[in-house]
Amino acid sequence: MKCPKCEGLMIIQAFFDHFFNFEAWKCINCGNIISKKERTIEYDVFSIFNQQQKIKQKK
Repeated sequence: MKCPKCEGLMIIQAFFDHFFNFEAWKCINCGNIISKKERTIEYDVFSIFNQQQKIKQKK
């Protein structure tokens, strides 16, 4: 998944607090955090796999 802010790589990260735990997408480049609930199924693991396959086919 690409970051909408800087086009960088985003990873899923778990965030923990004393009262609240959640998973979200975090950009490795700029640190932008997007809640998983804000994204649709197009950004799940399978879409990342498909994007990687498309990149391999272009090479």
